[in-house]
Amino acid sequence: MNLKLKNRIFSILCILFVSGLLKAQDDRDFRVGFKLIPGVNWVKSKTSFSQGNGSGLGYSFGFMLDIKIADNYYFTPEINITSMTNRVKLKDTNIHVLNNNSGHNFNNISHKYNLQYFEIPLTFKFRTNESDGLRFWGQFGVAPGFIIGNNVTTSATAISPATAFPTEEKYNPNTSESDIYDFIGYEDNINVFRASMIIGAGIEYRLSGNNSLYLGARFNNGFTDLLNDKRGKVINNVLGLEVGMFF
Repeated sequence: MNLKLKNRIFSILCILFVSGLLKAQDDRDFRVGFKLIPGVNWVKSKTSFSQGNGSGLGYSFGFMLDIKIADNYYFTPEINITSMTNRVKLKDTNIHVLNNNSGHNFNNISHKYNLQYFEIPLTFKFRTNESDGLRFWGQFGVAPGFIIGNNVTTSATAISPATAFPTEEKYNPNTSESDIYDFIGYEDNINVFRASMIIGAGIEYRLSGNNSLYLGARFNNGFTDLLNDKRGKVINNVLGLEVGMFF
């Protein structure tokens, strides 16, 4: 057998081997992956006292597991760090007085919250059978989260006397040091616990062997109050694009 024929046979065997890897289903009982979720977030008010004030950008990143519970059905827990920018505005027609008894009146009050949560999404996933390395998936579940970082910037318009409010100054809303920025009858404090519902769908494409590219869209719908204030109840939501890898 000459060298040219040997090379041809070797090349054919390599092609067949790689093709077999691509066509073989990845139906492991346990998989590990990581993901990044850039997204747009906003708040929805549950009272007439406050309202959302535009959207903000945020992101999540972390690890995910696929634990097989039946053919094409998986339990998928995750560990994520999630950052959000939420804007809340108080009703314009209301006049507010600072807690420090300065006698200064303000309206057009808005808060810009920069929040970071430690989230543990617990979801169930359905995947279609693989065809040419491609499969579709959908998932739903819940995501308990705990605040691990936060600050807020408050802006307001002075009514009387015409004294400027200390805008663009970041502070922690959940400490007593923020009292000088608080208004009578309203607290800017935030809840340390957040719970949300997760709905997502997307595609998965196997690159080679056990390595798969993971793409999708996710709606993270909060159902607990962002604010620790009954008058200004709001929830925060996120719509994100998932990009990740299973390996």
